[in-house]
Amino acid sequence: MKKYIANLAMFAAMLCFCACEIDIDKVQVAPASSYTAPVLVDVADVIVDNTNSTEDVTFVWSEASFGTPTQIQYSLYFQKDDKTALAGNSFSNSLTMTKADINGLLVNSLGVKANDAADITAYVEAGIADTAVEPLRSSNTVAFNVQTFKASLRSLFICGQFQNGWDVANAPEFWETGGGTNVYKILIDYLAGGTIVPGEDQGFKILTQRAWAGDYWGYSGLTPSWSVPENGDENFQFGSDAQNIYHLTVNLGSKTISAEGIDALSLIGAFDESAGWANDVDLVYDCVENVWTAGPVTFSGGETEFLIRFNHAWDRKLGSATKASDDVEGGFELVEGGDNMKVPGDGTYLMKIHGNRTPFVIVMEKQ
Repeated sequence: MKKYIANLAMFAAMLCFCACEIDIDKVQVAPASSYTAPVLVDVADVIVDNTNSTEDVTFVWSEASFGTPTQIQYSLYFQKDDKTALAGNSFSNSLTMTKADINGLLVNSLGVKANDAADITAYVEAGIADTAVEPLRSSNTVAFNVQTFKASLRSLFICGQFQNGWDVANAPEFWETGGGTNVYKILIDYLAGGTIVPGEDQGFKILTQRAWAGDYWGYSGLTPSWSVPENGDENFQFGSDAQNIYHLTVNLGSKTISAEGIDALSLIGAFDESAGWANDVDLVYDCVENVWTAGPVTFSGGETEFLIRFNHAWDRKLGSATKASDDVEGGFELVEGGDNMKVPGDGTYLMKIHGNRTPFVIVMEKQ
């Protein structure tokens, strides 16, 4: 009986201890009436041009309060007419942006024209990190003027095992979706360097130059949209169920990376007369030249039409190669859902797709 009572007392003590632990860890939020919203400090006008685009602009605000000590995440927003864009997040009372990043956000997200002046308003929201507590908007909006400019495209590099051994000197380059967007896209064959070995993975990182001396990021620097298997070198990985083809999007503004898995990228059309729109020719990734190639394929009898499609299906295709590329010599921009493309005339062609820019670009090389 004594043993039973002792065990019961021990159990009660454990429950009390657990309850205390729960109370300690639980965030106690005060009534909303006691909250203090952040106040954004006035901002000077911003003039952006080719000579000063790397200069910093710092936005500062007063500290918010939710009535109890807690980690607060601040979000800075810009507005123009009926459009709003997130400029960035911070866990401190300020956010620093380059003039180039401000320019890109306005031109690509708020519809401001390049080489034009625009009146912008900014405000801050404060929220308790990792909770569903309604964020506090600042009690003020600050107006300032920005003179924009037409920004050149910037690029990043990707280095990984898919190159057959982390060849940083030849890391594939990929470009912004638009000048100053801070969003970069590339289509790669993740398994080009071999197949996944149980317990191992291909791995890759994102770099600012073809050298480890510059800035580079793994999963601790860019938050991935997928679950990355834990690894000591922080390489991005897709795990043992990885697909071959991935369309990667790096957003340096939000410090994120996302990946769209694709089964196949292929050419289909009126080539090789006996087949005629019946068979796909898969494009193969060349990580050294950083292009996807198909062919050679032969067109004859005036039948010169073709398309690029994803996953050997018709619900997603690339076509309408009529607008010449400004960046790839002899190339034409591809359009999602576009009409059939045509080669210049009968003959044998090697097709090359540049999947490291937006939109993709095709080059039709006659053999």
